[in-house]
Amino acid sequence: ALLRLLCSLRESCHLDVVCAHFNHQLRGAESDADEAFVRELAGSLDVPYETGSDNVGAYASGHHLSHEEAARELRLRFLRMTALKTGAACIATAHTRDDQAETVLFRLLKGTGLRGMSGMAPRTGMFIHPLLAVSKEQLQGWLRSQGFVWRDDLSNTDERYERNFIRTSVIPLIESRFPAAKTAVVRTANMARAACELFERQTEQVTDNIEILEAGDGRHPGALRLAKGALASLPDPLLQYALEEIFATSGVGPSFERLTRSTQAIRNGRTGIRVTLDDRVMLEVGYQHVYVYGAAFTGRVLESQEIAKFPATVDWFRRRLTFDEKTPADVPSDLRGVGPKEAWFDLDALRLPLTVRHARSGDRMTTFGGHQHKLQDLYVDAKVDRVLRARRPVVCDADGIIWVPALARSAAGVVTAESRRFLRIVYYSSQC
Repeated sequence: ALLRLLCSLRESCHLDVVCAHFNHQLRGAESDADEAFVRELAGSLDVPYETGSDNVGAYASGHHLSHEEAARELRLRFLRMTALKTGAACIATAHTRDDQAETVLFRLLKGTGLRGMSGMAPRTGMFIHPLLAVSKEQLQGWLRSQGFVWRDDLSNTDERYERNFIRTSVIPLIESRFPAAKTAVVRTANMARAACELFERQTEQVTDNIEILEAGDGRHPGALRLAKGALASLPDPLLQYALEEIFATSGVGPSFERLTRSTQAIRNGRTGIRVTLDDRVMLEVGYQHVYVYGAAFTGRVLESQEIAKFPATVDWFRRRLTFDEKTPADVPSDLRGVGPKEAWFDLDALRLPLTVRHARSGDRMTTFGGHQHKLQDLYVDAKVDRVLRARRPVVCDADGIIWVPALARSAAGVVTAESRRFLRIVYYSSQC
């Protein structure tokens, strides 16, 4: 259904669609038949087709994962690699309102925090979920009305898997007494996501100042370091939310048990307390800092991204930049009151395209008054830790750097009384 819907929008929305299918090799001939069906459908719609496969069982055994976890890891890896190969701006998946309800119930039953209760966001990084407001029944009804056929994954009824048990047994039982249960669960998830946005702003000072250490503790490949006092000053709900952000950065799921033990360790404050989060990651309370060992992502580098049309969005690590063209009526009366994560420019004074990239050795910026500064010196003056500088985006036009969010703005594209077209750039969290 998703592929057909996207293809119907190709002309009106100027979409380039690529179909990607991953064969998990779990159902033998049925898996191969699914792959053949998708390949034939893509061909009939004149859509480029990419396929991948792997032995999920062997991967699960080798990495001590359940079949569900292994299948998800391999599938997401394939989709990300396909997006990189094809130059895709985003990856659309066909998750529905039913999937959202199942996800929230599954997380609640396993134990989770506020972020887990919010379910799947409409967009997370490159992944978008355009059908979250649509039920599976509605999609099937549309396919039926158009005379289209589809295939059902019979493994989704295998109750050996926890999510399938929730889907086939738990939810039908609940709906027999509470017919609107799915709608109620999804509505609650939406409210939880709104609360996430509020909590995000209130914990930003802590999570924005995570330091990334290269060496770890000698046994793990890296570590995060946070100010213990800043964490301990947060009330429990905000502390647990901040910990969810930290765990997500470390690749650890935010279970209730992990959140509770970590909160207690920070509240206790005794130096040397350790909390094992999983077989790869550990939290330790130090004298002035809290460390999370094993966050092995310190060397990650993102590709530069070019922006020639507006509006535009760029995801940068766990943050997002939005670019919007504005009219004179949109411009604040006093731009001096704009915060450090927002910048306004005279669009006609900039030389497009814009580029978002990492800082480079020798980078310089001309600030107001015509003073030229090394970007390195601006980082030092602002006390931005060395290991965090690589994660701060640098926004350039064709002539050079125009803005480094939460650090400095250049003298390029200054808004004046004669300006007629405006560009607003905002830098914010993309987690909810």
